[in-house]
Amino acid sequence: MDRPKRDAFTAEPSAERARNFHTHNRAMMLDHFVDALQSAAEGLKISLDHLLDSIERLDPIESMSPAAYLRLTHLTEALNSGDVTRVMDALQAIRRTTHKEFTDSQFRIDSILSEHWEQIFVDNARQDPVEGLDETQRIMRPILETDLSGHLAGINDALDLLRDVDTQLALEFDEIVSRIKLFIGRGYLGLSSPAAFGAIYIRVPREDPMAYFLEHLVHELSHLYLNTIMIHDPLLKNPMDKSVSPLREGQRPLYQVLHATFVLGRNVRVSRRVVQNHPELGLERHLEAFETQYSEGYNAIQNDAQLTDLGRQFLETMEPMSC
Repeated sequence: MDRPKRDAFTAEPSAERARNFHTHNRAMMLDHFVDALQSAAEGLKISLDHLLDSIERLDPIESMSPAAYLRLTHLTEALNSGDVTRVMDALQAIRRTTHKEFTDSQFRIDSILSEHWEQIFVDNARQDPVEGLDETQRIMRPILETDLSGHLAGINDALDLLRDVDTQLALEFDEIVSRIKLFIGRGYLGLSSPAAFGAIYIRVPREDPMAYFLEHLVHELSHLYLNTIMIHDPLLKNPMDKSVSPLREGQRPLYQVLHATFVLGRNVRVSRRVVQNHPELGLERHLEAFETQYSEGYNAIQNDAQLTDLGRQFLETMEPMSC
């Protein structure tokens, strides 16, 4: 499959661009999956034709579950570790995953750990250090209540508002996001990862659920979308050099600063439209905070980033977000 065209590398939301990037990335993911299985077969000196057949039956034109990405991530990490037991565990997990589970992209909202493929992702998130927090302060727990209607109402209100004020961004959400996973705890507010592409994890709020969910849905969607772009071009020549972060104290690697700035720009865009069209919702304070943080991040990128050609083009399309 051909590389996305140059004009696709823009911050402007577009359902068509999101669909094209998503399809390209699925094709790349499946190619990597086949390569990883072949490497495992060669290293273990066994036939894995039955697993190769199951992956080669997947069509990149069709949507896929986060489970497909996570199974590949698990296998790749195991291969890189050189630990035979980890590799065989990863292969067994792939073997246990049905074709239906790989292709299940039906949108749903539920507690974390409602699907068996999630366990390794949640375990890794629980172990991932969050600056300033020790292990007892990094908590992700499932929601055990059977009635999630209160949380569902907040999410659906936020999605309805997004569709009202920003059609293209809402369609981008529909293209990319297949799961919203809710949890209770502390330390994290939300997270997403290419390792389980399509899934968004959000801690349930204590108050103002519509504004909270709107911010975090746009935030995590934008991380996932930017990941689809940076697979094809890094945008930065010095991603590990550090600069001031708009969302964290101190300095962070520039690829994190770029991600933070992009997601803030998307929240500026959405919040500005909400304030203009629905002033009764009172999001002026949110907009002001997003604008201040966005400007900090944009200035850091301008001052410290060494951009690729497509990175310069991409940054230019981000500039109107600060106006």
